[in-house]
Amino acid sequence: MSGRISGVARFIASLGAAALVAAALSGCAPTVPEISADAASRMQASVVAVTQAAAVGDPAGAITALDALEEQLKQDTASGAISAERAAEIQASIDLVRADLTAALPAPAPEPEPAPAPSQEEKDNKDNKGKNGEDNGNKKDKDD
Repeated sequence: MSGRISGVARFIASLGAAALVAAALSGCAPTVPEISADAASRMQASVVAVTQAAAVGDPAGAITALDALEEQLKQDTASGAISAERAAEIQASIDLVRADLTAALPAPAPEPEPAPAPSQEEKDNKDNKGKNGEDNGNKKDKDD
């Protein structure tokens, strides 16, 4: 499993590097950039948080950081800091990383089976015992 997590960490780091390169190159383009420098910087910090959690074997923590990255993507897209086309590409990458991280989560522990209900005889025996397990005298003695 640790090999899978380190692979995920490398993929996430690559995603972050690609975002930085795209942000850097967008500054050279004569048209409106697909992602603003501020948005790229914020996203890179979020990608680092995902990468660090995945690198230490914490897929749940990485998913939490990925949730924050996804929310940031939505906000930056809504504000125009990231183009819709670029946001779709980033979201596709987030979805792939989420699938890998989800697969790396430990299987949930099985729920314990409910204890069987006590039989009527067990209930009767309990009713006839005192706090210390002594007979309360509710049953007839064998000698009676």
